[in-house]
Amino acid sequence: MRRFTIYALILTVLVIAVFNVHGWLVLSRSRAALEEELGNRLETLAKTIATQLRDEEFTPERVRALNETMNEADLFNIFLVDESLRYVFNVREPEAAGTSDPALELDATEILSAFSGMPTRTRLFAAGPYYLKTAYAPVYSARGTIDRVLGVEADARFFRNLTLYRNSLLFINGLSLLALVALVLALVSVARHALKLEQAAARASTFALLGEMAAALAHEIRNPLATILAATDRLRIRYGAENDQTFDYIREEVERLNRTLTNYLSIGAGKLGEMEEVELGAVINQVLLSMEEELNRNGVRIENRLEQLPRVRGSELQLRQVFMNLFLNALQAQPRGGLLRIEGKTVEKGGRRWLVVMITDHGPGIPKEYQKRVFEPFFTTKEKGSGLGLFVVRRIVEMHQGAVRLTSTPEQGTTVAVWLPV
Repeated sequence: MRRFTIYALILTVLVIAVFNVHGWLVLSRSRAALEEELGNRLETLAKTIATQLRDEEFTPERVRALNETMNEADLFNIFLVDESLRYVFNVREPEAAGTSDPALELDATEILSAFSGMPTRTRLFAAGPYYLKTAYAPVYSARGTIDRVLGVEADARFFRNLTLYRNSLLFINGLSLLALVALVLALVSVARHALKLEQAAARASTFALLGEMAAALAHEIRNPLATILAATDRLRIRYGAENDQTFDYIREEVERLNRTLTNYLSIGAGKLGEMEEVELGAVINQVLLSMEEELNRNGVRIENRLEQLPRVRGSELQLRQVFMNLFLNALQAQPRGGLLRIEGKTVEKGGRRWLVVMITDHGPGIPKEYQKRVFEPFFTTKEKGSGLGLFVVRRIVEMHQGAVRLTSTPEQGTTVAVWLPV
């Protein structure tokens, strides 16, 4: 699915890129072809009109003819220029005769080329609302010398249409970019959803495997447990030790082990244990009490900051398992002693009230690259770890509609926050 998403994204990007590049190529080639055609047309007109202006007299008939030519050929202007770059004659602005013009200075190279006997043309340039192009041709006198140059100027109206086309291309490019961004976001969202589905399928497979393993282990362990209980009862009767508490302890521990097996079976099957109102503070204190000797032996100091906590609805046995696993992790993270801090508070989030219990140790911390994997089944960095402790923690908490958050700083310690709805 992820590979298909990547291929689809690459193909879409290529299609959009080709479409947009093709549009700009069409614009560039169209502009070049139309400008070349206009230049050829103007140059031909300039040479034709120049052959008709060999004498220096501009009679009213000649002026009228030039006006007609300019109108018929759809020209912007026809004018004559002398060697000093001054107008000799200007059809569009007759009063400009004898004056210079900055536009002529810009065309000085093309005009001098025409004075050398070589017709030439200028590049298309913008002048206010006009896009003008001029062709220059030499005008020979009766003596065969070139003392004037004819300029034929046209407004490239087609360029305004090309400008509209260019603006449309820019608009289309903008839409394409937005569409591409939207597509990328959509594909990323689909890929993430697919990844979540894959992870959910993998977790479901893991749960199924755990269920099978737990069922097999339960079967193998419960038979000896039943034998131990039966043997305990026979020994008590044989030796008349009805009041010996040792036999009671054996029975209690066997029953506790049997409940633990049942607990793991329900976790593997994704089933909650017996639901009740649980006083979580009391559960945590009982777990700490059961581990007190081991914590003291390893030099781990307990800092219990829990105050009066609200009750939560859940399975006391399974919640006990959660904090047992977390405390064991904190203990194993500090083999040379350290601190185990337990804090609790209630918060309002997402329109719900939550009980948050935070367990902090002062161990070496968890490397950043491992922090997202510690809740995966069978992932462990411990030499003798099973990789199921935190996995079981998250599984139980999620079955209680809660969440587990982990933050860790190398060389400073780790905090695990358990969120449970109140």
